[in-house]
Amino acid sequence: MDLPEAEAARTRPTHSRRPAPCPRCRGATWWDGWRRIFPVVDGGRREEWLHRATCKGGCPSFVEARPEGLYPHRQYQPDVVAGVVAAVVLGNETPRQAAARVGASPTSARRWSRWVATLVEVRAALALAASLSTDGTAGAGLSTTPGDSVRATAARVLQALEYLGEALVRAGVTLTSKTGLGRLLEWRQRRHGEVVHLVAEPSRFSPGMALTAPGGAP
Repeated sequence: MDLPEAEAARTRPTHSRRPAPCPRCRGATWWDGWRRIFPVVDGGRREEWLHRATCKGGCPSFVEARPEGLYPHRQYQPDVVAGVVAAVVLGNETPRQAAARVGASPTSARRWSRWVATLVEVRAALALAASLSTDGTAGAGLSTTPGDSVRATAARVLQALEYLGEALVRAGVTLTSKTGLGRLLEWRQRRHGEVVHLVAEPSRFSPGMALTAPGGAP
């Protein structure tokens, strides 16, 4: 066993119970090892261990328990992405400057900006925020037009998501994320089990989110 493997063995958690039932079929499961990841969160990179389990009925393996506030399938967490994009589209930093603070590449900063610009419709985000607001006027006057640049559209999407994130918190939704982007993704994951990937294919961004909620409530 080499030194990195020995170090990992010392820091890896242990377990003394059976895994939870399969989240798909509710059948019996068994432990299927650990996965060591290093997500980038507010405050820097940290080590996390994800405990995997396998369904005896043949469903895909799953993570039995995920640390609080850790978004699935993403190294750079949504609050970090939001901060980089905001620095570029609202703070007039270059992608290189904004990305350097979190150890990302300028290419990632540009890609995140393009992704945010297509994530949601500004009007849909504001409509949902208004339905949760006591005065119903969240983000009045904030809009995009078809001729807007990626930078301008991403800026308005981020602003709309800040209104929506604040509205969700005021409506009593418990969220650990600090940014509007993070709060939206966390809420959708908790409420609908929806995980939004950056790309659906190697060269295509994932489709935009449809912001609907039964009765207009979170």
